[in-house]
Amino acid sequence: YGAPGVEFMGLHEENNTVMQIHFIPDQCQLVTLLDDNSLHLWSLKQHSGASELREEHRFTLKGPPGSPPSATQITAVLPHSSREVLYLGTESGNIFVVELPSFRVLEDRTITSEAVLQRVPEDYCNRRSCELVEALREHPKNPDQILIGYSRGLIVLWDLQNNKATPLRPLGREQLENLYWQRDGSKFISCHYDGSYTQWPVSSDNRQPEPLENLVPYGQKLVPVNLGWSFLSASVNLVSAEFDDPSAMVVLAEEELVVIDLKTAGWPAVHPPYLASLHCSAITCSHHVSNIPLKLLSSSFQVLVMELNDEDAEHVVDHAEADLLQDQEGYRWKGHEKLKTRDGPVRFEAGFQPFVLVQCQPPAVVTSLALHSEWKLVAFGTSHGFGLFDHQQKRLVFVKCTLHPSDQLALEGPLSRVKSLKKSLRQSFRRIRRSRVSSRKRRGGSGNASEVQEANAKFDQDALQEMELAPVQRKIEARSAEDSFTGFVRTLYFADTFLRDSSRHCPSLWAGTNGGTVYAFCLRVPPAERRMDEPVRAEQAKEIQLMHRAPVVGILVLDGRSTPLPEPLEVAHDLSKSPDMQGSHQLLVVSEEQFKVFTLPKVSSKLKLKLTALEGCRVRKVTVANFGSCKTDDYSENDLAVLTNLGDIQIISLPFLKLQIRYPCIRKEDVSGIASCVFTKYGQGFYLISPSEFERFSLSTKWLVEPRCVVD
Repeated sequence: YGAPGVEFMGLHEENNTVMQIHFIPDQCQLVTLLDDNSLHLWSLKQHSGASELREEHRFTLKGPPGSPPSATQITAVLPHSSREVLYLGTESGNIFVVELPSFRVLEDRTITSEAVLQRVPEDYCNRRSCELVEALREHPKNPDQILIGYSRGLIVLWDLQNNKATPLRPLGREQLENLYWQRDGSKFISCHYDGSYTQWPVSSDNRQPEPLENLVPYGQKLVPVNLGWSFLSASVNLVSAEFDDPSAMVVLAEEELVVIDLKTAGWPAVHPPYLASLHCSAITCSHHVSNIPLKLLSSSFQVLVMELNDEDAEHVVDHAEADLLQDQEGYRWKGHEKLKTRDGPVRFEAGFQPFVLVQCQPPAVVTSLALHSEWKLVAFGTSHGFGLFDHQQKRLVFVKCTLHPSDQLALEGPLSRVKSLKKSLRQSFRRIRRSRVSSRKRRGGSGNASEVQEANAKFDQDALQEMELAPVQRKIEARSAEDSFTGFVRTLYFADTFLRDSSRHCPSLWAGTNGGTVYAFCLRVPPAERRMDEPVRAEQAKEIQLMHRAPVVGILVLDGRSTPLPEPLEVAHDLSKSPDMQGSHQLLVVSEEQFKVFTLPKVSSKLKLKLTALEGCRVRKVTVANFGSCKTDDYSENDLAVLTNLGDIQIISLPFLKLQIRYPCIRKEDVSGIASCVFTKYGQGFYLISPSEFERFSLSTKWLVEPRCVVD
């Protein structure tokens, strides 16, 4: 990482942890050490006008036959200023020398622990082993001398030309952690496990030194720095100015990178040029907004409707309740009670400020939301149903219960999935038995009681084997209406389209459920001059049941030009063309397993595209993306961008549903990355590569997001 936006990335073929990184001086090269004890040489080389980080060589240090692994386990790496060799300290106390860039071991230059102990006085080592090499540091003024620090405390200055050792600190004291030279080479600092550090002079005649200071930072002036998490192993670096006058200190903690200003009283932390520290807090939800109008500042367990205010405000948050069960008999909520609202005015800081609260009954998780800024309407869905709220009049328009008689699990609260494990297993057995029995009937086979009993036992065994398969290997079969959570509302969508007849279009609300049902409601939104006087009215116009009953994850209406309808207010702000209301409209319903196009207003099937059932491929995210030409601004096309549970992204044409291309994007094992993926309207996307870091990608040749940076 350099300045913001300047970055290079390299990926090891091995799936191992990177333990150390070291730059080769003045070479645009670096060496990485992995936890499998392998070394890798990387180079920054220019290609097509940009620098790329490429792996040049890899190497694993090997000892003599029969030697234990600790003999060559690398613990310290020193790239020499000659740029010709690496010094590698090991757990055995030996220091190996390898040539760059070939990684050839120079055996005649190995510095063994025995050779070091032979060259120091006996009172410095007491005939004990040095143990592992903890630190290697080159003398800043004399490249023929290196400082060697062993974990048991022994520190020696080794002369590379004459193979001589000057002992600087004996064995047996506090465990050594690290060594640092002063710039002029007149002294160095040793850091120890107990938190103490000592300054040591280095004389030109190689006399054995006495410590200048033995400092323990307890009891001195301490400046508390909030690092969020304790850092068990931290790397500290001083950003040096000329004449050894440091201006800042860089602290790499377990969860964040902190820069401390040493020039300002109180040593405050320097604000990084990013929204948050690298691992500040986990991202749990994200949504991308395109085409934000410039006038936006001056004008997505409950639902909060908020407006943007650039000043602090204090007001009462209005409250409304939506009973999704509508007092239906036979349903009883077993979960927690709804949250209590606060009475009286509440003070809010500048920014998004809530002005109305809608509480769903039962108080279950809100699973889908849709906002239409132009109509001043917000739709919300839970596992029990969905509703429509007029946030201008602050009035509930309607609610619709989507529960099936078998959906009792949806009424048991957040722990229902744990409680329903046995029921899910029973349902899995039933489905497999039904499918096998029906297939046997189609073949016209029949058998006696013993054969049936034997077959049932085989069904149970096969069922267990099938449930042990990974999700991507599971066969796709039609779901039953008896499956739990069929009323779970997965998606909501507003559209101005032809729903009743082909001559008049009207506002509409569409909802898709986990059981493959699509509901469509006609809406009557009063004109602007009577918007506060007349209520918004709704009436159910259509209900579609997909035959395979797969969850509906996306709904889209295409206009007369087969173009997706624009977002609210886009046309009013000249951000999109007006939709074609002359030709016939089409409805696209996307389930986890297929894409299906219907004609409107008759809702008759026109086209469909099935995903490959054998691969267990299922749709996880879908959006319409506009792909512009990289050569001319006069051409663009709208396609579907689809992310599957296998982590690949498929581009599908509209309205003919032809697969254009498939990209492998996210590893199929990365469940959180797939679940967090967000698409933009112009063929880009984001997904989490850690709980708090986004990876950005582009599917469009017009919008390249790869940082193309150059290092001279």
